[in-house]
Amino acid sequence: MMKQFEGIYPAIITPIDENEEINEKALAQVIEKTIGQGVSGFYVSGSTGESFLLRDEQRVQLIKAVCAIVDGRCDVIANIGTFSTRASIKMANAAAECGVTAISAVPPFYFSYSKREIVQYYFDIAEASGMPVILYNIPKMSGVSFGTEELVELLAHDGIVGVKQTTMDLMQTEALVRTCRDKAVFNGHDEILLPALSVGVRASIGSTFSIMADVFVQLKKAFDAGDMERARYLQGKGNGMIRTLLEIGIFPAIKGVLKLQGIDCGNCIKPFQPLRPEDYQKLEKALVDLYDGGIA
Repeated sequence: MMKQFEGIYPAIITPIDENEEINEKALAQVIEKTIGQGVSGFYVSGSTGESFLLRDEQRVQLIKAVCAIVDGRCDVIANIGTFSTRASIKMANAAAECGVTAISAVPPFYFSYSKREIVQYYFDIAEASGMPVILYNIPKMSGVSFGTEELVELLAHDGIVGVKQTTMDLMQTEALVRTCRDKAVFNGHDEILLPALSVGVRASIGSTFSIMADVFVQLKKAFDAGDMERARYLQGKGNGMIRTLLEIGIFPAIKGVLKLQGIDCGNCIKPFQPLRPEDYQKLEKALVDLYDGGIA
């Protein structure tokens, strides 16, 4: 039977030190905090994890460290996508050796590949790795815009078990949930989790879950219980924080919030720049507003 994915999955940040090496102690703190808040697993080495700014050996180190810290308590999904099929398969095999639950792959980018070439890229990864594959549909950053029919074609492959929908196209998401009933359709934009749940999504992978997984875990519980008023309240709470993160720059800002929460994950890898004092002031206010009135 195909594994069922459900719940909240932080797209985990990559803590680094002043030399841009991975800080595994801070990584463990983030993981333990969010497991305590009820997450179902982690998405590792994705956009939020600055994967394409890491060296290959760092990506493997990161995946291995997350698997070791999690130690079977929840799912670990690793993005192994790179610029070429061969390199992606190599990363997939390394992730499999680390003990991940499934792999995911951003489409090959930079060159303008045909849809036929991109479809074959995913088929090759699935067949060579033997691992469950989750597509990574992120048109804004990859430059690849999948049509619904193309995603349905990909999801028909036995080795492809789901898709991460980092897109605002809820019409497409609904069509995938309805058409591909035995496959996992993950919401990928935290600010539309409630609308995504309303069209049948059961799992979500999100950048902001590292800092406020508790809000979104409670949101999903409220939705499942039929308490729409509470679910809307919690979505609004989360979206207030997300507005501030986007204003500052989401990835550096997430690390800034974690620092305010007592977990120093360093800066983002250059060319990202450190936050300014005024950025921390905005984040501190957003954090107070997030929990003002409570979420429990």
